[in-house]
Amino acid sequence: MKIKAHTSLIGNTGYNSHSRNFFTHLDKLIPIKVRNFTTGENWDGQNHDKEPYLTEQHKNMLVEQSLWENEELKDFPIYSYDENFIPDVNIVLVESNHYYMYHQYNGYKIAYVVWESTRFPDDQFNNLLTFDQLWVPSTWQKECVIEQGYPSERVKVVPEGVHKDIFYPEKVNLLDDYNDGRFKFLLFGRWDYRKSTTEIIETFLKTFDKDEPVDLIASIDNPFSVDGMGSTDERLKHYGFEDDRIKIKSFVSREDYIKYMKTGHVFLSCARSEGWNLPLIEAMACGIPSIYSDWGGQLEFANGLGHPVKVIEERPYSLGEGVTFNDGEGYYDGNYCEPDYNDLSKVMGDVYENYKDYRINSLIESEVIRRNFNWENAAEKGYEILKEIEKAEYIREREDSFFVDFSDGVKVTIHGRDVDYKVDFIDGDSNKVLYSNTIGSGQWTKCFIRYYVNWLIRVSVDDEIVYEYKLDLTNKKVHIHF
Repeated sequence: MKIKAHTSLIGNTGYNSHSRNFFTHLDKLIPIKVRNFTTGENWDGQNHDKEPYLTEQHKNMLVEQSLWENEELKDFPIYSYDENFIPDVNIVLVESNHYYMYHQYNGYKIAYVVWESTRFPDDQFNNLLTFDQLWVPSTWQKECVIEQGYPSERVKVVPEGVHKDIFYPEKVNLLDDYNDGRFKFLLFGRWDYRKSTTEIIETFLKTFDKDEPVDLIASIDNPFSVDGMGSTDERLKHYGFEDDRIKIKSFVSREDYIKYMKTGHVFLSCARSEGWNLPLIEAMACGIPSIYSDWGGQLEFANGLGHPVKVIEERPYSLGEGVTFNDGEGYYDGNYCEPDYNDLSKVMGDVYENYKDYRINSLIESEVIRRNFNWENAAEKGYEILKEIEKAEYIREREDSFFVDFSDGVKVTIHGRDVDYKVDFIDGDSNKVLYSNTIGSGQWTKCFIRYYVNWLIRVSVDDEIVYEYKLDLTNKKVHIHF
């Protein structure tokens, strides 16, 4: 069975970490080829060789790099590219409104999405329905998408994980911040309405008196903000949070981040919603007491562990739309939770006062997290589902493979027999042929019309139709026959 991942393997975001860890471990169970979307700081226009985490295994996995060229998204061969590789299964692991989600894939296709609210916007949800399966990281999200109308038998829980060989209890050299003997709360993640950053800082300042030896280590820069403020310092001043106990750390290195997780006293999170919460699971794996809101995808691993904060109710996501983070118009729908920040204050005070006892318990819980929620287990879960797909004989030999891409106009790529393929680009409303071309296997053809058309793509061999694709923009449905 040939598997191709369409994802963002390169980079340092949460999605990058999810993709790189999951597919790296899945590749050890079954070979994975990767079409990559992102580039890192060290991209030189040709390869990713200077990325510090890149291994020979990754180079063997990476086969295509997507790049923008003249406002058109194109794929370029990279590392282990093989023009004869035709996947049986496509796994698309990106945001639900990502370009990759709207490309046409030949063969079995799986959408793997991490989501924070209780509903997808209708257009994104309708597109996800065109996939054969939907993978989500938590039981909570599975229940949400089934409630919205996704067929339950097509939704699979494939959790994220933690790198157990990196995040574990360990004595490391103290960072400069820790040489003063003060108690340290850790707050990591962009300043964002969804992450309750403003409320967390406000609660911290109200909970502890200035004469108490307690600090807040905060790495909370937000480079995508829409609040009109350009820095964390400016936001602190705006909200009246200027206080020597708040220690701002801008984009700490990976090495320092790991040290903070291993030397901090308490990890502090109380988000309105999390699809998974990688920093939380990494802190818990390191054995430090961790605070979190009792709601959302993070309960997949945190439920019954750590220090949950009560939730008052669910509220529409739109109440906070555009407060601190630019998600784009219509990007979200559904609800977030509203944490009880008075309870957050009580939990923070309790953990501080009883730290020694809670620290011992957190070390025990660390073993549970690393044993049950590591990336090896996550990959094994995905592998078992792939074997079920193969066993159910969804994967069949195909003479021809067709790929339709709407990134700029409409493009058709064909891999198949040594024959001539006639490709007709037809206006599905008028049935008028707008463009025709004849190509061979391994070639592509394109109609550069960029206005909206209810496309009917028809491919023929010796006047016999072998493939037909209809895009109905009116009903937002896709019909494929071949």
